[in-house]
Amino acid sequence: MRKRLLPFLAAVFFPFLAYSQESKPIIRFSPFFTKGIGIEETRFIESLIQSYLSDFGDVVNFFDSSLPQDFSGTGALPDTWTKAPDYVLTGSIYLEPDGRIFTLEVHNTVSGDTLSSTTVHRTASDLALKARSLVENVFSSPVMAAKASPEAKEAPAERPEPITETAVIGTWRGESGIEMIRLQQGGRGVAFFSSGAQMNLSYTIENNTLKVRQNSPNTERYYYPLPYGVAKQLSAEAGPMVWELYLYSGGAHLKGVKISAEAKVEGNLLVEINPEASRDTKWTRSMR
Repeated sequence: MRKRLLPFLAAVFFPFLAYSQESKPIIRFSPFFTKGIGIEETRFIESLIQSYLSDFGDVVNFFDSSLPQDFSGTGALPDTWTKAPDYVLTGSIYLEPDGRIFTLEVHNTVSGDTLSSTTVHRTASDLALKARSLVENVFSSPVMAAKASPEAKEAPAERPEPITETAVIGTWRGESGIEMIRLQQGGRGVAFFSSGAQMNLSYTIENNTLKVRQNSPNTERYYYPLPYGVAKQLSAEAGPMVWELYLYSGGAHLKGVKISAEAKVEGNLLVEINPEASRDTKWTRSMR
């Protein structure tokens, strides 16, 4: 079934390749790290991601260092073969009991920023169907905004500080729709929503990244002020909220991304759900 499904999906997705005559940033694509999935599926997902990357720039494969086939040995080589990339993208797909753990990581070589997004997919088809939105979410982040000017290279990018449990324990504010978040010892926490709802949290620290995850069952009160019917439907279909955060400003700020369901609403009707939308977020330590 899979062998028939993958070519079908390829026929559906590849017509969306976008090309532009104007100068585009150069994106270097590195092979994905995989565990538990076959070569055919790996190559298909890699090709799919590359096709969507072409909407954002000129893609160069890290493992393809040969000259263009039509290069005669005279004249200038294309910029993609002579200039350093503006972005470097890599990823991984690990097959776990919960499904396919898919991670995209993009490094902005101009600013020095790196953005990582991790999602879980039950099947290869589910991953393929959401691939475009995953790429769009990563590149629509201000961290990955269009190429910076040459002058921007002179200003050093803000670097995350070493993060420990002691550094994150306490009260934080600034998350939209949440009055405050309290992180406690032992990887536990609680979020107090503007609607009056509370959400139990768990957190871990890995690779200098604070990863916070929703532990409580969903409720429509987590999606206030959406209309009640929309919030109720969204809470029934949404997965757990996840935050990936980095420490800045001497421990005063946590900045990163929030991954959660996002609804498109027309009037009081739910039109579309993006179950794994990624958006920038910033928490500020509260002294109260």
